[in-house]
Amino acid sequence: MSCMGKIWEIKFVTYRLGERANVIERCGFTTLVARSCQNCPTYRAILSICGQDNSTISKEYECYIDWLEDMMRVLDKKAMPDFMTTLWNSWNNRNNFTFRGKEDEAQVIWDKARTLSQEFRICNLINDPLLSTNPTVKRWEKPPKGFVKINFNASVCNNRFGYGVIVRDEDGFVLSCGRDFKEVSSVEEAECNAFEESIKLACKLNINNDVIFDTDNCCLVNKVKYQRTYITIIGTRIKECTKAFVKFKSADLVWKNQSCNLVADLICYKICTEAYTCFFEMDYPLDIHDAVMCDAI
Repeated sequence: MSCMGKIWEIKFVTYRLGERANVIERCGFTTLVARSCQNCPTYRAILSICGQDNSTISKEYECYIDWLEDMMRVLDKKAMPDFMTTLWNSWNNRNNFTFRGKEDEAQVIWDKARTLSQEFRICNLINDPLLSTNPTVKRWEKPPKGFVKINFNASVCNNRFGYGVIVRDEDGFVLSCGRDFKEVSSVEEAECNAFEESIKLACKLNINNDVIFDTDNCCLVNKVKYQRTYITIIGTRIKECTKAFVKFKSADLVWKNQSCNLVADLICYKICTEAYTCFFEMDYPLDIHDAVMCDAI
């Protein structure tokens, strides 16, 4: 059987009527699966077709993941992905029989698994991998000409919430603001506060052209993009933030990697640890100056 290739991801979701599954949190498998494989004649037939004997499932295991770990010791890196594909097709066949009353023959299940593995192998040969083998270090990028980029972040340290904001145009550093706020019940609320303060700062600076708000909090970005589904106090505040976008020529909230938000992170850390409110233009602390220069180089 051909190797499935570099990229494969299988998530098993199992359910059995009338039985209580002992869920193994670290992988999502259940002991119920192991018992089902041991007692399933179809699966034994599939093992025979692919050249394995019943010794692979004859041993008793408390947890299904323990069996898979044993199989990883027996099979090599090329065979294990194929084995997982076969296992997934076998369990999918069992679910189809349980919930739909349809069941395939062992040879059909084996053929489906082999075809799927071949398709993955071909896909991996003609397409670039999802994760680059040569990862690049991401960093802050200057905004397009005429745009202003506002990086912000919120964090908690020593039981204190703080936020940091830095505003830069296409030429570099413009203004930075940091502040300590204590009356916040959650990190989610802290991020929302940071977003609100970023918009207020932009208005205070009379910025009315194109603005890009950068954050490394994907939850906040998702709440902005799908705000209709968040009927909460935080959701209402986020809607008010997006309404304030009309004050600018254009505005957008964009998720960026944490390495692209280092200056805002540093301001957060300083605010939380030193417990003071600061607002500065060009007269900023040396460590923040060094971080800004590293971004600019």
